[in-house]
Parts: sequence; C-alpha cells; structure tokens
Amino acid sequence: MSVDMTPTDKLNDQIVYTLLNKVKHGGEEPHDVSFFAEDFEDETINRDVLIEQLNQIMPKYLMGEIEATGDSSSEPKALVTCKNAQVTTDGLAMLKAKYFKVDQT
Repeated sequence: MSVDMTPTDKLNDQIVYTLLNKVKHGGEEPHDVSFFAEDFEDETINRDVLIEQLNQIMPKYLMGEIEATGDSSSEPKALVTCKNAQVTTDGLAMLKAKYFKVDQT
C-alpha cells in the first residue's frame, strides 16, 4: 500500500522541495534561514508566492516564523526569512517519499 505524503493544497513541488531541503541542510536544531530568488533556480518566484507556499506547509512540514525582510540590509536582499526553522518529522518523510523515491521492486 502506498502512502501519499503530498499536501493537498496548491503547492509547487520545486518550491516546496527547495524550502524543505535548504532548512534540512542547515542542521537539525531550529535556525534562521533566508530564502533568495536565486535559491529557486528555474522558478520565477516573488515574496508573495514564497509566503503563500510557506504558510501552506507550516506547521505540518516546517516549523518556524515567517519574517518578510526589510529594505535596510546592504546584503543581497532575501525575499523571506524563516526564524527558528526546522523541518518536522512529516516534512522529512515527505522529502524522502516524494523527492527521493526508492524503487521498491
């Protein structure tokens, strides 16, 4: 029997993968993660789309607080920062099931 770990909301697979994967690779402990347009390679993304996708995967797949970044930084401008970000157990399971499928034949 196959378990569908895909959220039922309107999610963009590539964006969700990038969000979860970037947080996951930052470590297991809660940490701040900033997302930039360049993180999403071939996807055209803006702050509103990113916030919408984050809201749909929180808190089931990703824990944290969304913070839209201001214009005061001299660094490359992040679209959104997720404070205290951490991928949940369900988020890790979805990453494994959906994005790292293992051939079970």
